[in-house]
Amino acid sequence: MNERLMAIITQFGVILLELFVGFGLFWLGQLAYQKLFRRRMELNLELFVNDNPAVAVALVGYYFGIVIALGGVLGQSVDNWQDKALNLITYGATVILLMLAGAWVGDRLILRHFNCEREIIQDRNMGAANVEAANHIANGLILNAALAGESGGWLVGIVCWLIGLGLLVIVSFVYPKITKYNVFAEIEKRNNPAAGVALAGLLIATGNIVRVAFAAEFENWIVSFTQYGLLLIFCLVSLVVIRWLADLILVPGVKISDEIVNQEVPNVGAGLIEAFAYIAASFLIAWCL
Repeated sequence: MNERLMAIITQFGVILLELFVGFGLFWLGQLAYQKLFRRRMELNLELFVNDNPAVAVALVGYYFGIVIALGGVLGQSVDNWQDKALNLITYGATVILLMLAGAWVGDRLILRHFNCEREIIQDRNMGAANVEAANHIANGLILNAALAGESGGWLVGIVCWLIGLGLLVIVSFVYPKITKYNVFAEIEKRNNPAAGVALAGLLIATGNIVRVAFAAEFENWIVSFTQYGLLLIFCLVSLVVIRWLADLILVPGVKISDEIVNQEVPNVGAGLIEAFAYIAASFLIAWCL
């Protein structure tokens, strides 16, 4: 009984340690976000004086991405609490650096058609904020799988992360061709939140697909990356089919693209339905594999 009680106390102690270190990483992450990524933004001013909702959405997406990425290490077993703390701090610091790198890629390559910082801070553009938040969440999902493996080491993890980021960029190039409207012009010129929500759903779904594809234990470069590649191709093609099924099944008789871009007031509900279709499909695919 005493041993069982001590085991419970030890488990609670480890949980408290993880929470303490986790919130410390959040503080470090928001500091890095301000000082290294959004250097022209005063976070407290935008959030609590200017009451800027776009900044809040983008920041919460960044926090959520960190939480998801940290999930890759929280479940790992270690010999003692000192190793647990050291492992979490080392992993967490790496996550923050890679989250910032992924945010930079999103700014320069995904939201490449306009100045995302200006859109979010000055114009309070919710469409741009939704896409930035989704990029952070997708990056967290990719990191969750890329850095959590117990074999293959850091090099394999970094390569998987780079592949995941590359896929997010490719998806952002292909998406306007599938929807047949200029999603980035809609976001910038019309401040279209529906277009931003729909693209955000696709980015999150892509990140989740990458997470699932890289979840398998690493064996060697040829076997594992062949397996990863085949899974990614299958899953991404499935998302394209889902885009067609969303029009056909979820909203019969209505074309989602028309509701998003051809209305005087963009239909945010249509954007949410399209985003849901992508994200739900990514989880259904994950559970079926």
